[in-house]
Amino acid sequence: MKKRTFFIGMLLIIAGLALVAVPLSREWQQSNGVAQLERALAAVQTGETIEETGDPAAHWTKEQLEAVMELEIPAIDLKQYILDETTDENLALTLTQIKQEQVPGEGNFAVAGHRGYRGDRHFRQLPNVQKGDEIRLHADDGKTYVYVVKSTEIIDPTEVEVLDDGDQPEITLITCTLSGKQRVAVKGDLINVIEA
Repeated sequence: MKKRTFFIGMLLIIAGLALVAVPLSREWQQSNGVAQLERALAAVQTGETIEETGDPAAHWTKEQLEAVMELEIPAIDLKQYILDETTDENLALTLTQIKQEQVPGEGNFAVAGHRGYRGDRHFRQLPNVQKGDEIRLHADDGKTYVYVVKSTEIIDPTEVEVLDDGDQPEITLITCTLSGKQRVAVKGDLINVIEA
């Protein structure tokens, strides 16, 4: 009986350690990936070639790095990079553009992001965004596109019409609910474009 209790206790300890280790490992990988992205962006800005540095960040092309944008939502202290292609690898790292070839200030600029495990990474605080909050998209053309939030709602994953272009330029931000069964969709209208 004592051996069995000891064995069960050890299994529970190992399971608990695994439950703690998995999110911490993913958080470390994400943090490391963002640091690589920042080094690659800095290299492009200074005219350095990433390949010469031997940095693991060299897997991004110059074109991909030049297309990186930044999303800022002051109300929730969010400032995240946006990569131009939605892949599992990119989503694990930061935010991504949902639609290929979309242009800020035209149509519905759609951005996806994971909910994040803890803290303020990714779109963890997105459900806290309220009507009237400001969203700033710092684009690769040097301009800042300023949007004002018009709605935050919970939708089903099948409600893809939320990504359709409307009559005026807007932005749509999408993440999962805590359960993962639905989506949080934040929509904002373009109110200003600030030249660099």
